[in-house]
Amino acid sequence: MAVEARSLKVTDTITRYYKEIKAEFKKITWAPREDVIKTTGIVLTTIILFTIILWLYDSVFGVVLQRLLQLLK
Repeated sequence: MAVEARSLKVTDTITRYYKEIKAEFKKITWAPREDVIKTTGIVLTTIILFTIILWLYDSVFGVVLQRLLQLLK
């Protein structure tokens, strides 16, 4: 009997949890599609630019390091 009462409490807790999640999702205000597309484009452009900048720095420092190591031989 104690096991049944406990499982009933667990079931009630889980049910209440998902009901609360559903209620919270109804409160969400989603951004308009155009805004999402615009900000996604900005994020992707920024990522691409930083990737190129980091690649250039890495390439330059790699060449400089190779030259320094050749001079030290």
